Amino acid sequence: MGVRYVIMSVNAYTQQPYCDLPECFAGWMSRAKPGSGEIFEARTVQDKVDLAADTRICLPAILDLQHREVIWTDLALTKQPLWNNVENNRPGMGLMLQAMLNLVKPSLHTLFALHVDARGRRVEDRSQAETIFAADEGITPFDAPRILSEFL
Repeated sequence: MGVRYVIMSVNAYTQQPYCDLPECFAGWMSRAKPGSGEIFEARTVQDKVDLAADTRICLPAILDLQHREVIWTDLALTKQPLWNNVENNRPGMGLMLQAMLNLVKPSLHTLFALHVDARGRRVEDRSQAETIFAADEGITPFDAPRILSEFL
């Protein structure tokens, strides 16, 4: 049986919330061949995820092995899954997997267009704009904290 998805589950076994730890992160490594037996080497970590939620369990990402992509989930959980018991957690993890795979996520263009339509009007001249959404000026794709707090 082939596996398509791997759900990254991070558990704080010491029961400390991630936000209380001075340095808390997780990541994953890529290997040329599955089952190669290569040992952990910090320099080979591909992506690092900082963990700062006030929880002890998180599902930061789903790895799609077929399409070789990472699906960002950013789920902080309070009660389940309990510890590292795959069999007991399979039904709940399956539901979370389906929910995340079927989640409709607007692009930034769609999100900002909805705000323009709801709050005002689009202008052609930037000097007439109250708010600018652009790659190089105003609110950019790199302003994630502001976008998350003001526009989602």
